[in-house]
Amino acid sequence: MSMKTPRGMKKGVLTNVWHIPKLSRNLFSVGRFTKDVGPVIFERDGCFAEKKGLKWQLGARLGKGLFKLCMTPMMPDEANAASSKDRQGDTTSYLWHLRLGHIGHGGLDAIVKKGYGVGINMAPVKQWELCGGCSLGKQTRVSYMKSSPNRAKQVLEVVHSDVCGPMQTPTFGGKRYFVTFIDDKSHFCVVYLLRNKSEVAAKFAEFVVFAETQTGKRVKTLRSDNGGEYTSSTMAKFCSDRGIVQKFTPPYTPQLNGVAERMNRTLVECARCMLEHVGMPKPYWGEAVVTATFLRNRCPTRAINHDKSPHQVCTGKKPLLANLKVFGCHAYVHVPKEKRTKFDARSNWRAVACW
Repeated sequence: MSMKTPRGMKKGVLTNVWHIPKLSRNLFSVGRFTKDVGPVIFERDGCFAEKKGLKWQLGARLGKGLFKLCMTPMMPDEANAASSKDRQGDTTSYLWHLRLGHIGHGGLDAIVKKGYGVGINMAPVKQWELCGGCSLGKQTRVSYMKSSPNRAKQVLEVVHSDVCGPMQTPTFGGKRYFVTFIDDKSHFCVVYLLRNKSEVAAKFAEFVVFAETQTGKRVKTLRSDNGGEYTSSTMAKFCSDRGIVQKFTPPYTPQLNGVAERMNRTLVECARCMLEHVGMPKPYWGEAVVTATFLRNRCPTRAINHDKSPHQVCTGKKPLLANLKVFGCHAYVHVPKEKRTKFDARSNWRAVACW
């Protein structure tokens, strides 16, 4: 602090200073000063301190019994030196990191080593200093593995599931969602169209009966997110009664339910392509998703190294592809004689919309 004394302006240091951010004014403890330095004398025009026969003004009277300190904060010599040094060009990597807007380490290295900037005299950095601003402003999650290293050993050992929707345009049947159940071993997928998410438990029960009957295996684990459709009491009771273990991913981590997430994305992309190619209206998205699922189950997939199709892994038989037709292609549908008169057309012109 700079303060007025009988010998002119002198520098001094206040000790035992408390920093209180919410305090709007600085307060000076007369009692503490009297104890540590000497007596304080209050007069009409101000207050004064006395020590070793010397008297100097501490404060000037403001009114209402208050006094204003006659002291001016000063920047310490160390800070002045640091400021001067900064102006002359500090060579620390951290300072240049801050000056260049929290530039990445690679970018700063390139500026120094390749001479992209003039006026930087910085030695090579072996270990970078941790920057709090970057930790707060740039932090990201550690990336997750695309697939689990522990794949199921047999069909239905682990089943993945996820719900997609709501769609802006409902199907002609009023469906706005679809749910997928994917076997971890074969990646065979079964899809159901839904009006509401609350139907998921019933559809899972339907899937379990179908899958266990067709394969002779039992569903052991259901892996899903924490959505209410999976944590409902109905779903919990069904799984408990069947001895099925439910495993949930942590909140806000769809990456850990990646099998089902990627499957839904694949089906939506495939359905969108088929609809756009033939120009069919959006309410046919349900038929397109069901068709996409049917076709994907019969094509080799990278998830099982393109060795076999999910259908072949589950059934042990190669899929029959000879009867496939292009989604949305034109076809003539025969009309039974019971539904036509003598001169009615024997077939109607239609478009193939689902398998």
